[in-house]
Amino acid sequence: MIRSLLAWFCCAVVSHANTLKVGDQVPDTRPEIQIQGEPVKAFEKGKIYIFECWATWCPPCVASIPHLNELHRKMGPKGVVITGVNVWEGEKSPEAADKVREFVKNKGDKMSYAVAIGGNQFMKDWLEAARVEGIPHAFIVNGNGKLIWEGHPAELNEEMLGDMITGTFSPEKSQAQSTEAEKQINTAREKFAQLDQAIAKKDWALAEKIAPELIVLLPEKNREEMRRQLDFTIAYGKGDQAKIYSHLEKMAEEKKSDPNILNEIAWDIITNPLFEKNVNLALAEKCATQAAQITKEENPEILDTLARVRFMQGNKDGAIQLQEKAIAKASYTTLKEELQSTLDSYKKGVLPKINEETTVESPK
Repeated sequence: MIRSLLAWFCCAVVSHANTLKVGDQVPDTRPEIQIQGEPVKAFEKGKIYIFECWATWCPPCVASIPHLNELHRKMGPKGVVITGVNVWEGEKSPEAADKVREFVKNKGDKMSYAVAIGGNQFMKDWLEAARVEGIPHAFIVNGNGKLIWEGHPAELNEEMLGDMITGTFSPEKSQAQSTEAEKQINTAREKFAQLDQAIAKKDWALAEKIAPELIVLLPEKNREEMRRQLDFTIAYGKGDQAKIYSHLEKMAEEKKSDPNILNEIAWDIITNPLFEKNVNLALAEKCATQAAQITKEENPEILDTLARVRFMQGNKDGAIQLQEKAIAKASYTTLKEELQSTLDSYKKGVLPKINEETTVESPK
């Protein structure tokens, strides 16, 4: 669980000591692979272009998607062109590209703006040149091809984008606001380090004391998410199964239309050693079944989860049938081999062990 907290914080922090900086002409390099929408080939006057760098593994990136989608819906007709550029996710790897495509497909109209995979050259010419150390991170370019803003996409709003389109946006004012925000982030980082140490030492009383002190230092829009992350982390560390299951049940209801999160919940329940003597198969089945229905039984990883649930329920034939379907749906060799190994175990009547350490995740 602590890994997800570290991911949240590390993803959220960026460096502003840029070599590619506001006012510069942006590089000619464009994202390498277009997943959906039209690629930006040339900049047009009267429009602004947002290149928002993200990854599927990054909780704050995923949390930013609804905000970006709403801006796309409202500001797209007014000249705001948004492209979500996937980065730091196994560039040149077919498996990574497939994972991004599947993620975007599952989001559907909840991620309706253009999406692309950046590639190594994009990362070098944009992210590395700007010395960006964390994502999500957005670059905004005007119709003349100049960088007019960069920062966390959560800072973007309709008024700000409207001023950029009309040319009345003030970079100086924006920079002053960013500087003040960065000071608060640094203070939050110090508090987070204290919390991290308390969790590492399993000093849950101290962790419970520090948690609210950290939360008030965060932007208001992020406080509830972090509060829930911390509550869950502490409950997990203390081994409070009742509180953990209560949390997972609430998450399953809140995220009932998100097949990826539902699948994560189910998988955690059936593989985490914490639940070995008290597996809530009813909740795991509910989540996995719903995820399979949403994806129309086309996602091999979700089918794999549901098959494991069936096997643990004593339904060997049902597990085998689902696992065979998962293999048929798998699009690359490594996954097919993993799924086949699991199927072989089911046919022998053996529940396969999980190789990687499994961690219960809290809501994104």
